[in-house]
Amino acid sequence: MNKIIIVDFGGQYAHLIARRIREIGVYSEIQNAEEFKLTEDTVGVIFSGGPQSVNDADLLTITTNIENIQVPILGICYGHQLIAKLSGGKVRAGVSREFGNTALHVLNTKSFLFSGTEDMQQVWMSHGDTVCELPPEFEITATTASTPIAAYQNSTGKIFGVQFHPEVVHSVYGKKILENFVSVCTNQRNWNVQTYYNSIVSEFQSLAAGKKLLLFISGGVDSLVAFALAVKAVGNDNIQALHIDTGFMRLNESEEVMDFLQSLGFSNIKLINAADKFIAAVKNVVEPEEKRKIIGKLFVDVIQSEMRLMESNNHNWMLVQGTIYPDTIESGGTKSSGTIKTHHNRVEEIKELMAQNRVIEPLKELYKDEVREIGTFLGLPEHLVWRRPFPGPGLAVRLLCSHGEIDTPAPIELTSIADIAATYSYPSDILPVKSVGVQGDFRTYNQPVVLWQAPEDTTTWKYLFHCAGSIINSVEGINRVVYSPVALDEMPNLLPAYITTERIELLKKVDSVVQKMTAHIKEIWQLPVISLPLFDMNGNECFVLRPVCSSDAMTANVYEMDIALLRDIADAIHQIPGTSYVFYDITTKPPGTIEWE
Repeated sequence: MNKIIIVDFGGQYAHLIARRIREIGVYSEIQNAEEFKLTEDTVGVIFSGGPQSVNDADLLTITTNIENIQVPILGICYGHQLIAKLSGGKVRAGVSREFGNTALHVLNTKSFLFSGTEDMQQVWMSHGDTVCELPPEFEITATTASTPIAAYQNSTGKIFGVQFHPEVVHSVYGKKILENFVSVCTNQRNWNVQTYYNSIVSEFQSLAAGKKLLLFISGGVDSLVAFALAVKAVGNDNIQALHIDTGFMRLNESEEVMDFLQSLGFSNIKLINAADKFIAAVKNVVEPEEKRKIIGKLFVDVIQSEMRLMESNNHNWMLVQGTIYPDTIESGGTKSSGTIKTHHNRVEEIKELMAQNRVIEPLKELYKDEVREIGTFLGLPEHLVWRRPFPGPGLAVRLLCSHGEIDTPAPIELTSIADIAATYSYPSDILPVKSVGVQGDFRTYNQPVVLWQAPEDTTTWKYLFHCAGSIINSVEGINRVVYSPVALDEMPNLLPAYITTERIELLKKVDSVVQKMTAHIKEIWQLPVISLPLFDMNGNECFVLRPVCSSDAMTANVYEMDIALLRDIADAIHQIPGTSYVFYDITTKPPGTIEWE
């Protein structure tokens, strides 16, 4: 079978490229850059993005001479820059950063890569470095306002480079561009979703045959589909499923999870109430990564306790996890990828079990929408398959904490922010809190800018997004922009705030209001509600709404909520005692992650 090799340079989307090629109908295989090797059935090669700079002394590259690669090559982001450098061009560092939606102008409409696309099109960018000088016998095929060489091809029409990411859904013609590249490589299309599904089921049955299985189930679609596959592989009697109430679930969620699992006919499900243990473990923890790792370790402690009970009767057991690919890549799961945030199913204790071959992860190669396809195929109810995602650590990572001060190693250009915001007629300021982001495949931990109601009340999403993008791309130390639907009469204060039962209960109430008032909006893929350690003069707490549109969690657009509905939601939240300003996150992913921690 013909295949296209994806050379992984550690980019957040390397696996997504492989998935897109499979969707087109050609088998794809990921190879680490250090292990890159052509085989007889290789018909094309794609160089992925990555967090490094090609100007680094220890740049990540291939050992094969690029001139000896006789099949078509496509470079994406870092790969685009690396091909240019290896072929004799030059790359300049950090002059024109671009993150998120960007307008691309196709210069060479005869370029086969852009065949069937528009001269002006929207693409998805996430980069700092840019190609500033082309190699000999290369030509520019597309440009943007900030990046003169946004795409190129060589004179033979077999080597291509694009600075943007065609593999993400937000590049409007991205799939067509990849299809065009595949057509340069081969005319065969013999790989499909059914083939891939059969391989997942076959592998799971092989690994699980004759084993007892232990599975943690949160109630989300990933663990639910993993559970259904486990039942299909070995039957209910050979499975012990656990639902752990960490105290960080949504309002009444643990009871609802148990009810719907039993209604589906699943058995051997055990509810463990460990709220006191989890809350106590993180009560004074502020740093997001430390919080995630502590929670992840506690999950393992509970699981291992259950495993010891199982071992007393049967030593032949394995742990099943509903890990999906974004969990792995954001946790730094490949040799070259940067760690954005550590997921609870990728803490060191889980890695030790994996090294002992005691973990089965039937969904580890899939994205959220692919998991949903399998859930539908298995006959799971639609309302469960399409349930909004909820993080494993639950509300603990949506409850931001603080010692009452913020570390700002470099001064932020307040004047630049104010000037940009004023161009769009928005008052602005910087919120004294930090959140996790992803910029150029690296983790960032920076402050957000807040914009609020324009004096003339001319707010439009287009203006807000343009303003947010201009600020983030121009000002160091900023990775998010939020919007307040009401004027800020006073800036909230950063105060010492930790995980307490009282803050958790307040967040549960606010989250419940938001989820109910937006349940009818199918376009919202996920809607985190974040509690900030920011308080008004009366000690009332501020919150952020983060509704996003996505399919695979690797990228996300902001949902353009009706402003009247946003104000209604804010008013409903203000009816809950202890609440203050409600902000609306208007940052795409990248540069902001979907969650704030």
